[in-house]
Amino acid sequence: MDAILCIMLVMRSYPKELRSRVVAAGEQGELTIADVAQVFSVGLTFVKKMLRLQRAGEDLAPRHGGGPKPLLQDPERALLRAAVTKQPDVTLAELQQVLATPGSRPVSLPTLCRALQSLQLPRKKKVSAPRSETKSNGRNFGSW
Repeated sequence: MDAILCIMLVMRSYPKELRSRVVAAGEQGELTIADVAQVFSVGLTFVKKMLRLQRAGEDLAPRHGGGPKPLLQDPERALLRAAVTKQPDVTLAELQQVLATPGSRPVSLPTLCRALQSLQLPRKKKVSAPRSETKSNGRNFGSW
């Protein structure tokens, strides 16, 4: 059981070369789809899918997997990096305004925070407020 679990964790997509060979064997017509699947040790559905993609003129390369594409692509990440470099104490709300361009999707504050962490950039959590002019001695009993 442990060996099966270990194998499942390291499964990867089939390389493009194998995909091309599967399509070539399927298009020759000498073998059935089931035979092609058996020869290359792949699933029947995989062979059908590769043949369908080839006939449609699409690329046989593996698709992006593991969930939706990231909301912030390279251009937006470059904008974030430039904004933080220009003004290191910029807040998340201000960064949200920087990315708010017509036609773009709105970005949440948690998404911005995660993007800054992945870029290893600092983030400011609060808006700067002017310092209080009264000195605090640790006791606020003067008004009692």
